[in-house]
Amino acid sequence: MNMLKQGLSVVIASILSSATYAGSATAATTTDTQLNNAWYKDGQATITEKLQQSRSTRAKNVILFVGDGMGISTLTAARILKGQLAGNSGEEGYLSFETFPYSALVKTYNVDAQTPDSAGTMTAMMSGLKSDAGVLGVDEDVVRGTCASVKGNEVVTALELAEIKGLSTGVLSTARITHATPAATYAKSADRNWEDISDMDIDNNAERADCEDIASQLVNFEKNLEQRYTGVDVDGIDVVMGGGRRHFLPKDAAFNRVDAVSAIEGDRTDGRDLTAEWSAMY
Repeated sequence: MNMLKQGLSVVIASILSSATYAGSATAATTTDTQLNNAWYKDGQATITEKLQQSRSTRAKNVILFVGDGMGISTLTAARILKGQLAGNSGEEGYLSFETFPYSALVKTYNVDAQTPDSAGTMTAMMSGLKSDAGVLGVDEDVVRGTCASVKGNEVVTALELAEIKGLSTGVLSTARITHATPAATYAKSADRNWEDISDMDIDNNAERADCEDIASQLVNFEKNLEQRYTGVDVDGIDVVMGGGRRHFLPKDAAFNRVDAVSAIEGDRTDGRDLTAEWSAMY
C-alpha cells in the first residue's frame, strides 16, 4: 500500500509538474501567474519532497474521489448510524475508508472566506491554488458575477493537463454534472450558478453575454481547450455521467421525454439542445 501511495504521487506530479511540459506545446498551459502563486508553489514543494522517496511502482490510473461536505461531524454521524443499523451502539465501528493505512485532515478555505464553498475548494484541488468562493477554474483576481474578469485569470486543471498529455479522462457526479464540484474540472466561470444561460440573467446584465454557461462549456470542452492553448490537440472528455439534464435542453415541451414528470423539462432559454450538439460532434 505504501508503494501504491508513492506511485499515486508520481502520477499526480507528472500531471501537475511544470517540468513535465518544458519545451513542449503544453508548456504554455500553466501560466507564470499560476506557477508563481504561493498556494501552487507550496503544493509543488510537497510533491517534490514526495518524489524523493524510494519507490518501485507507478500508479496506472488516478481517481480523485470527492465526498463533498464530508467533514468530521458528518463522518461521525454516518459511522454511528452504520453501527446502530447493525445492532451496535454505533461509535465503535468504522467506515470503509477509515480502515485505510493512511489518512489525513485537510484545511479547506477560500481566499475570501473562512467557510468555503465547493466551487473555490474544487478549483483548488484541480489547479493547485486557492481562489474565491463561488467561482470556477479561475484565480483569486476574478470578480464574482463579472464576466469580463474571467479572461486572463483562467487556471489550467489536472483534468485539462491529463487531456493534453493524451490520457483518458472522465467526470462523474451524484449531483448535477454542472454543479460546482464536477464543473470545476472543466469550466471557467465567474459564478458557479451559471449552469445554463437562463441562470445568467443576460437581459439585465448585457455584459454576461460574452460568457459561456457551464453546460455549454462541458459540451464545448475540447474546442475551448484547444483555443485556449496554442498547439494543443485533445480528444475531449471520454466519460461524463451525472444529473442536471434540464440545463442541456431548451425550455420547450417538445423536448420532454415520453415519461416526463413536469410540464417542461428543459431550462435553456436560447433554444439550444446541447444533447443533440454533443451527438453531432461525437
